[in-house]
Amino acid sequence: MYTTLPILCFLFASPETIETQFVPVAPVLSQRHWWNASPNRRAVVLIHGLFVHPFSKTNVGRAQLHAWQRPDSLLVKRLAQEADVFAFAYAQTASADDIADCPQLAQAIRQLRQDGYREIVLIGHSAGGVIARQFVEDHPDCGVTKVIQVCAPNTGSSWAKWQTVRANQLDFLDSLTKPVRSRILSQRLDKEIPRHIEFACIVGTGSVVGDGVVSNRSQYPPDLQKQGIPAYPFNSTHWMVLRSHKGVELAARLVRDPQPRWDAQQVEAVRRRLVGD
Repeated sequence: MYTTLPILCFLFASPETIETQFVPVAPVLSQRHWWNASPNRRAVVLIHGLFVHPFSKTNVGRAQLHAWQRPDSLLVKRLAQEADVFAFAYAQTASADDIADCPQLAQAIRQLRQDGYREIVLIGHSAGGVIARQFVEDHPDCGVTKVIQVCAPNTGSSWAKWQTVRANQLDFLDSLTKPVRSRILSQRLDKEIPRHIEFACIVGTGSVVGDGVVSNRSQYPPDLQKQGIPAYPFNSTHWMVLRSHKGVELAARLVRDPQPRWDAQQVEAVRRRLVGD
């Protein structure tokens, strides 16, 4: 049974622990016992990105849900019409790559599968999209059936180099910089999105070259294009995609509809729209 209490996730690369939460957000726990999930139901897991803490070192070490992950958010209310919705939150005292390797996330996904969910969809916003991608690349048989990246800095973001956070959050922020993401991707050249897992990218285009935080090229990089991953440009800024009615409807549609791999012509058409010649 899932609880709303923090779950400690031990990172094997560090003697320290990182606090995480994996919680049901819709329907509320009092409405139904989670272990009696219908085998026909879909589970959607929301994974957040950067949570800036410029003043509180203590808050960096706490797993906190973002507003769009909470039961009263526009996104959760919409997704709950067709799925059970869960949220994964994590402290930001380690790199995004370490979060993706967190054993507690894998354990929670396996539990959903054991509980009878036939579809398990991860929606990762920003750094959460990087975490979701790396998780399925490293755990192809965990039970995830689909991943939706939203404004994900696959190849990093220039904004991540700004040292405007507390010292214990620098590792997380640094892991989203362009040099670090480039190094990580070069180390993972043998990794691809498993063919049996559907994958799609929502690309925020509300700014000149991206969503104001992440460039179009980073949100839809060449390695995902090569794999035929579908991409959906959406005219919105980084923080508003999952907070707007149209963005929420797009996310809900991608959760519901099949997302097969695209052919080269489909990829090229969207690539030209996003990054030009």
